[in-house]
Amino acid sequence: MGEKRAIVAVVLIFVVLFGFNYWQNQQRQKRAAEQAGMEAVGEPVASQMEDATPAGDEGARSSTTPGKDAADAGHAEDMAVTLDSVDETIPETTITVDAPLWTATLSSRGGSVTSWELKDYRLRLDPEDDARALVSLVPDSARALALSLDYGPNTLQLDDWVFESKSPSYIDLTDGRETAVVRYSAVGPDGITVIREHTFYADSFGFETRVDVSGLWEPSGRRSLWIGWPGVRPTEAKEDGKAPASVMRIDGGIAKDGLGRFKERIEFPRVGAIEWVTTQSRYFMAALAPDGVTCSEVRTTGDTEGRSVGFKVAVPIEGDGASIRFMVFAGPQDYGEISAIGVGLERAIDMGWSVTRPLSVLLLKALVWARKYIPNYGIVIILISVVTKLLFYRLTHKSFTEMKRMQDVQPKLNALKEQYKDKKEELAKAQMELYKKEGVNPLGSCLPMILQMPVFIALFQVLRTTIELRGAPFMLWMTDLSQPDTIAAIAGFPIHVLPLLMGLGMLMQQKFTTSDPSQAGVAKMMPILFTVLFYNFASGLVIYWLVNTILSIGQQYYIHRGPSAAVAVSPPDAAALEGVPESTPTSVTAPPAFEATKAVDKTGRSSQSSNSKRRGQRRRKKR
Repeated sequence: MGEKRAIVAVVLIFVVLFGFNYWQNQQRQKRAAEQAGMEAVGEPVASQMEDATPAGDEGARSSTTPGKDAADAGHAEDMAVTLDSVDETIPETTITVDAPLWTATLSSRGGSVTSWELKDYRLRLDPEDDARALVSLVPDSARALALSLDYGPNTLQLDDWVFESKSPSYIDLTDGRETAVVRYSAVGPDGITVIREHTFYADSFGFETRVDVSGLWEPSGRRSLWIGWPGVRPTEAKEDGKAPASVMRIDGGIAKDGLGRFKERIEFPRVGAIEWVTTQSRYFMAALAPDGVTCSEVRTTGDTEGRSVGFKVAVPIEGDGASIRFMVFAGPQDYGEISAIGVGLERAIDMGWSVTRPLSVLLLKALVWARKYIPNYGIVIILISVVTKLLFYRLTHKSFTEMKRMQDVQPKLNALKEQYKDKKEELAKAQMELYKKEGVNPLGSCLPMILQMPVFIALFQVLRTTIELRGAPFMLWMTDLSQPDTIAAIAGFPIHVLPLLMGLGMLMQQKFTTSDPSQAGVAKMMPILFTVLFYNFASGLVIYWLVNTILSIGQQYYIHRGPSAAVAVSPPDAAALEGVPESTPTSVTAPPAFEATKAVDKTGRSSQSSNSKRRGQRRRKKR
């Protein structure tokens, strides 16, 4: 009985599958016949296409037309191509759009972007080979804004389709025209119609792209349009390994997939409400933001060989079609221009920790504002260093003063350590009493510096990543403030002058801050460590730190040699020098160990020599 039921079930399954396939084929033939009849009478293929551009100006339209939903598709019947399969014999045609800021190349294969070159920026991978090569935000043999369509169990790769366009093969936006529109259209084997429209603006790195899909009549529970960017590859010879990444705003927060995440996996999916996604290198970015809709899924893809992270996002489609518009940005990570877009895309720019980010933004705006009046970023950086030094002068003055007082009281501290070397609790109590008596705060030299750290961190981030410094010269051999200042190379090792000068300056500074011989060795290591750390940093950042070091040396010299040097701790009293029995109760004012200590008084002479002089005067009076 069980075997009969199994046989009946198998037969029914075959009957259902055969019947469904027969019905599906009949529906396809019916729609193809209807489509052929529509083309015969000259009716439009796609009702969602916007008004055609007037004759003689197919590549341009008013900047106000991207926002309207037109129904006229008068040229669609001329543009649509019905493909039963991908025909590799059909030649690929291209359209070039030439704007003052960039040059784009579009392909009839999928209507995608195959090249996007920035006219004002050049590659710096190899000074000899790439001296004239423009930065391109689309990798070789790749396609940006490529489309695919999830429709039922299958995925249609729309980049395999051949689209047609009535736009001219060359569109010039350098002659005063403000906008240009390129339209593509194609019809697939199942009657699915896809229309693409790119709207470019002459004075912007941003543009709009729209995708109209219709003819999704077959029942399907999964309908999504995928669109993405293959990645932005590094443009610098030595680019931070953490720079290649894809940053996105998802579910109200910011997420980042760096290149290091793709060591073992090629693709990472994320599901949520996605407002925008980017692919970026150190200085450049390509971003996509849907207009009026929210993406439901994003997949980031890492290319470890090409050192880039690409992405593609999915937009759900309801019903038998949809018209989806996207805002696209492809250009430098210019904070002002990106923030003007108004979708929060500027948050993708690496401006440091969230705590210091507002300060970094403020300092970047100050840097750009000062550049309007001072035509040299090197001088602007020097002025910023001077201004920040003046703003924190009181804090650093207090820090250096407390540091000097700690140096002056160091002999007494050493004496206490010698006296109470086996009594830690008594030593701590004696030290606190000494600090209280001399009015010295052991943390007084640290707290002012800690308060300045957020500013230093913010400046570090701004000067390290801002594209405004890329290729900006200063003077002499310093021709690029975003790169180390290489003056020569010895046996292939580059010689950078600024870090060496900074290390020498810090070494001089240590003479004012360290008087304890036991700490001299450690203190001398700090300039060496900083020199090594800063050796390959951008010269703009090293200039800031060098100027700050020079100003700090001057301030410390003033404290140690100027009128402020009069501030000193009190000298030991006479009892401390005459000797105190070891049975004397604990006292920080007259410990016996001070007999061997040459504490310095306010006049700079040792207390022992002063007392000896007074005793000699008393002997002469007695005679």
